[in-house]
Amino acid sequence: MFLICRENMQIEGLWYYLLCGVLGAGTLHYAIAKIFGPLLFGRGWCGYACWTAMILDLLPYQKPRSPRRNWGFIRYIMFGLSLAIVLLLFWLGKADAYTMFMLFVAGNIFYYAVGITLAILLKDNRAFCKYICPITVFLKPMSYYALIRIKCDEDKCINCGKCLRTCPMEVEVNKNARNRKNATECILCQKCTKACPTKALSI
Repeated sequence: MFLICRENMQIEGLWYYLLCGVLGAGTLHYAIAKIFGPLLFGRGWCGYACWTAMILDLLPYQKPRSPRRNWGFIRYIMFGLSLAIVLLLFWLGKADAYTMFMLFVAGNIFYYAVGITLAILLKDNRAFCKYICPITVFLKPMSYYALIRIKCDEDKCINCGKCLRTCPMEVEVNKNARNRKNATECILCQKCTKACPTKALSI
């Protein structure tokens, strides 16, 4: 629908509508799916509705095959750059609906190119989600308090490690604490629940 209406549904679109003082589709989309929604369903958006991850998950690296990098800071740089670009367009007098839609198209091409390249280099489909995606700046803090999340019955867990090996986001799913390793990265894909031989994991 947003393609027909030529709206920017990436983070730049959110900044654009906020600066215009307009409650547009982009603003509502972010409020429901990426700011307040994660209090209910965490990063379920990333697992089931993200159009970037949809393509990246077609690549052959479902399970990470390289050690996780300490590159999470890049997402904050991307977050700041997205705002800076929109502010620059306003300053230049170029911030209009058509320009924002073209930025949406260009931004998606950039995201796909970077995401696919990272996935191939790091042998990890979700490398873009872990290190680059600026939307996670909204998603991560809210996801910590999510009502719907993967829970572990630690009495049933036999520490076989199958859940850890299958998790694409490298979440410490065999722990039940909210502060477990990479806790705010869970995308509710449920690969861990399917891999668990004792059914210790559930939503």
